[in-house]
Amino acid sequence: MKLLEEQSKKTSMSVAVVKKGIVLRIERASIHDGEGLRTVVFLKGCPLRCKWCSTPESQEKKIEYGYGKDMTVYEVVSEVCKDEVFFFHSGGGLTISGGEVLLQADFAKEILMECQKHGINTAIETSFFSQYSEIEKLLPYLNDIYVDFKLADEKSHIFYTGVSNSKIKENLLRLNKNFNGGIHIRIPVIPTVNFNKKDMEEIAIFLGKLENIVEVELLPYHTLGIDTYKKLGKEYELKNIKALEESKLKSTAEIFKKTIVNNAVKIKGKHMDEI
Repeated sequence: MKLLEEQSKKTSMSVAVVKKGIVLRIERASIHDGEGLRTVVFLKGCPLRCKWCSTPESQEKKIEYGYGKDMTVYEVVSEVCKDEVFFFHSGGGLTISGGEVLLQADFAKEILMECQKHGINTAIETSFFSQYSEIEKLLPYLNDIYVDFKLADEKSHIFYTGVSNSKIKENLLRLNKNFNGGIHIRIPVIPTVNFNKKDMEEIAIFLGKLENIVEVELLPYHTLGIDTYKKLGKEYELKNIKALEESKLKSTAEIFKKTIVNNAVKIKGKHMDEI
């Protein structure tokens, strides 16, 4: 920690005063947000409005109902560095999530850059809905990128998320050619939305164009977050949909094994033979 303080002083405290952002929360010892034990920094603000969103408190880029906190880069990095011993023993590191990381790209860049100076593995979780120039800011400071890919059909994507997926597809195609780290694709599998052969095959066909994907991971729909909608006074539109069991996704996973170059397909972090 003294090293971090000394580095800040040498740069006239630029880390502490130049970049400031809105953090939703910081969670420790996560095993679902990258390799090893991860410290996850959730940022506020997201341009999408997915009907199944499990963290509606992350959507607005402002502090509301007690959700969110203004933090400097120095404050965030200081918190992350407290977990360095766990990163060392587990092969983990920092993951910045959201909301949408790319809405606070400059803030995220500074956090990632400082953490890499400390030898901390870095990753982000993103919808990839952004100008590519914002993505490029982060690439030199990232080991892995986890991209949520929800639907291949543009009209369906607009209906269920509020935005087109054309920019997301363009960004993935560019990233595939320009990033030397790990590209991980995560697909939230939602009954009545994309949990059908047609939609999954369309997604698989597009992802088959990305030869540098490390893995595809299917995430079964869950009902966590419904209570938060009530606290925010918002309606949860998919309230009648039941949680999806992991075992029901095996046949869906087979669709992707046919198109993904290395056949690396997981279901919520587990290989198919573990389910």
